[in-house]
Amino acid sequence: MQITKDWLEKLAKKYGIKSKVIRDALWPTMPSKGLSYFDYTKNVGVRYIETIADILGCPVDEILRRPQPGSSQVIAGDNNQVGNVNINNDVESLHQIIAAQKQIIEHQDKEIERLDNNMKLQLKAKDQQIDSLNKKNDRLIQMLKDTGNQ
Repeated sequence: MQITKDWLEKLAKKYGIKSKVIRDALWPTMPSKGLSYFDYTKNVGVRYIETIADILGCPVDEILRRPQPGSSQVIAGDNNQVGNVNINNDVESLHQIIAAQKQIIEHQDKEIERLDNNMKLQLKAKDQQIDSLNKKNDRLIQMLKDTGNQ
């Protein structure tokens, strides 16, 4: 994938570096030039990539969006649901996965609470129907008893 201004800004944010620091290191004598240069350049020079990697303190592979060795390992299995295991060591993506799972759990907890409340309301309505029928039955039985005594 191509190196873009957005990608460099994302990396800068990830490593806690202001994108202006990258721009100033690449073009110290050209204040009018910016990171948008990378949006229009097809072949970025090695010097630029190395400079950016040095400033950010990250591997060149990350800037070039290449898979980094050791960041993800696959243990081969027999291609069933349990057999193949993907081990992810990227802390940021693991935190994102955890946050997403927490959101799903919170949503499901709210849904369970809503369904539980709905069920309680339905049971209350059924109990009221049963009580009403019992009262009608009691009146019918009493009426039949009164009729039978005459």
